[in-house]
Amino acid sequence: MTFAEPTPEMVAFYERRTNEHIDRVRRCLSVMAASTEHTEPLNERARLHDASKFSPAERIPYIWLTEFHRCRRSGETFTYPAGVEEQVHAAVEHHMTENRHHPDYHADPNDMSDVDLIEMVCDWTAMAQEFDVDGPTRPSANAYPSTMISVSSFTR
Repeated sequence: MTFAEPTPEMVAFYERRTNEHIDRVRRCLSVMAASTEHTEPLNERARLHDASKFSPAERIPYIWLTEFHRCRRSGETFTYPAGVEEQVHAAVEHHMTENRHHPDYHADPNDMSDVDLIEMVCDWTAMAQEFDVDGPTRPSANAYPSTMISVSSFTR
């Protein structure tokens, strides 16, 4: 599959922003690992969180997706190059179905383990911190209200 090439500035922004997000998730998972009986699995999740975003199936499309959101937040006009939007959708689907901390990975969200749920909430917490919001960062969070626990005060 051929991808439209992002600019070096887009790549640098993506790598910085994604690594900062992963670091925030790792800090949150570290707090949770120290305060639950799931120490080793949570430490392993911290080590691997969102690694797929650097895989061939996700990296370039996620660079474009990150640029889309950067432009949207700053009020800049953005249009995906021809064919890129479809590649972004495929990469997001891949990410959501290949990572246990996303409900879409599971046939039923009720199949998520405590470790899956903790990582999911740490992921949402990291997004809320990045965008300076309180509460869930995904509309689908409302579909899983039992997963809402507050960890943001421990990770800032």
